Amino acid sequence: MRYSFSLVPSPPMTVFGDTIARAEAWGYDLAWVPDQGFMQDPFVALSYLTARTDGIALGVGVTNPFQRHPIQIARAAAALADLRPGKFYLGLGAGEKRRIRDRVGAPSGPFIETISTTMQVLRDLFDGKRVTVANDVFALDDVGLEITSPPSVPIFLATTHPDAFRAAGAHADGVIVGDVSNPVAMARIIGWIREGAEAHGRSMADISVLAWCATIVAEDRDAVIEHLRRPVIGSAINGMHRETRGLMGVDPGHFRNIRAAKFDPDIVLSDDAIPNDMVDRFAIAGPADYCAERIRALRDAGVDTMGFRMPVALTGIYDFETNLRRLMEEVVPQVGD
Repeated sequence: MRYSFSLVPSPPMTVFGDTIARAEAWGYDLAWVPDQGFMQDPFVALSYLTARTDGIALGVGVTNPFQRHPIQIARAAAALADLRPGKFYLGLGAGEKRRIRDRVGAPSGPFIETISTTMQVLRDLFDGKRVTVANDVFALDDVGLEITSPPSVPIFLATTHPDAFRAAGAHADGVIVGDVSNPVAMARIIGWIREGAEAHGRSMADISVLAWCATIVAEDRDAVIEHLRRPVIGSAINGMHRETRGLMGVDPGHFRNIRAAKFDPDIVLSDDAIPNDMVDRFAIAGPADYCAERIRALRDAGVDTMGFRMPVALTGIYDFETNLRRLMEEVVPQVGD
């Protein structure tokens, strides 16, 4: 089992770098920097981290081809792979359409087709090939990287869409499974990934599965669950594909209320819309031994990497650096090999 986390870069950048460097010293294998908003640029932040850390793997988690043209993603990824040889990971996803893409006038197109084409385009570019392709989102006309021997860059796909899980099995080196901490649901999702892999003659042994979920160590589980319920779990439910939402046990009758409550803080969320057991399907929160038990269950379901997500919505309630340290010092030793 490998352990990773995501952290939003925030000024001053030196303090952000200090946190990542300390996390490396605590034993984390991989640090992700998101590209899911209008914070400081993740590729620039990651470049800085290559100078601030000794060898921890680094990844952008995640960027998308709707806002960033694939050739620009490839150029930035190639530079970072050169700075951190063999330890840079490129995370791709859809991005948040309503909150981000629509507000900057990003082009629209079918997600599965667009992301599958993007993964193939990036593979070809990293292999030194020239690419000609056109779709509703981007175009390249006989374009190749002007780099001698471009580095290999592992591609991870972040999604909650069943067909995108299958596409990841077909094309990606890894899959970031967002907001799923339930091992039964995770096993079904891995089944979707396997379907895509087998259809393209690939083995699951060559595909990493990363569980990307809010994970908080705290003795008062009830308090953490309450903090997570509306801003974090409600948001996750809203952004999840309907089939995966159903797999997670979300009642379709409550979804309209959950969705409305995400965009309007004055709307009352009904008491039974997101019950405690549902929070536990999306996140891991509680004492160290409880967190370790939950991680072991995910490992047994087929997860090889944990991605501890630090929810921005809980900034000011929890000290994320303390949480990261406790996860590595108190939880991980109890997980075992």
